[in-house]
Amino acid sequence: MAFLAIVEEGTLTAAANRVGLAQPSLTKFLQRLEAELGTRLFVRRTRGMELTSAGESFLRHARRIEAEYRFAVEEIAATKNGGLPVLRIGAGPLYHMLHIPRVLRTLMEEFPGTRIDVVAGINPIVFPMLQRGEVDVVCGEIDAELPSYGLELHPLVVVEHAMIMRPGHPLRDTLITPETLAGSSFVLFQHDERFMKHLDAYMAGGAHRYRVAVSTSSFATGLRLVAETDHLMIAPAPLEPVITEAGLIIRHPARTFWKMTTGLVTRGSSSSVPIIRTFVDLVRTSVRQFPEAMGQHV
Repeated sequence: MAFLAIVEEGTLTAAANRVGLAQPSLTKFLQRLEAELGTRLFVRRTRGMELTSAGESFLRHARRIEAEYRFAVEEIAATKNGGLPVLRIGAGPLYHMLHIPRVLRTLMEEFPGTRIDVVAGINPIVFPMLQRGEVDVVCGEIDAELPSYGLELHPLVVVEHAMIMRPGHPLRDTLITPETLAGSSFVLFQHDERFMKHLDAYMAGGAHRYRVAVSTSSFATGLRLVAETDHLMIAPAPLEPVITEAGLIIRHPARTFWKMTTGLVTRGSSSSVPIIRTFVDLVRTSVRQFPEAMGQHV
């Protein structure tokens, strides 16, 4: 959509190049749209086009129109092709380390003609990919603040976070509190502003000093660093089987650090596709097979 191109590119020249129009033609389109709506949508600034309040309002609806178009194309294509040539899954550590490996074998046996791509990432990375159509399903936190238009939410389990450390760590036999964690260094799986806010609040807004030593996109690298140093890592407690297998231990804080609802999110237009429906069912079964103590099932 030309209007969205102007918003996202910031200038008429760049937007015109993106949609394949001459700039005068795009300018006329914008003038006709504003005349039809009876209001200005943009103000020209030296740094580019800036939305007016009316433009901000129109943008919300334009994004829904674009989403509906993508959903319609996706639904028709899935029906026409009888399925998906590639299933793309975005998953946080709880799912890509624990549940997805358990369900992929069954999924590959039932859908041998579909290639499966798994993107490991936290919500700020994989959720926008779902909205843009770059992945088909997201496995991770279900955040009530995230936009859910056109999406189907499948909450599965509420999990707590705990501390991962090497067996010989000085805090192994110590009650885990903000006071005993003072001076600790952490390894993070990817940088997440919301996670940092939780950590900062837990450490009394910096009253108990700590530092983030490493942020890595590889969960396995984080575990290796924790195994060889006194750095700590914070992860969902249900990952305990993976943590133990790596030769590490998991300690629960005396006071809850962070609880979050996790599950699956799909686009409504593709949720009826057989492989996606089967994947959702398989993950739900995998989650239910774990002890209640590892998470509160939804």
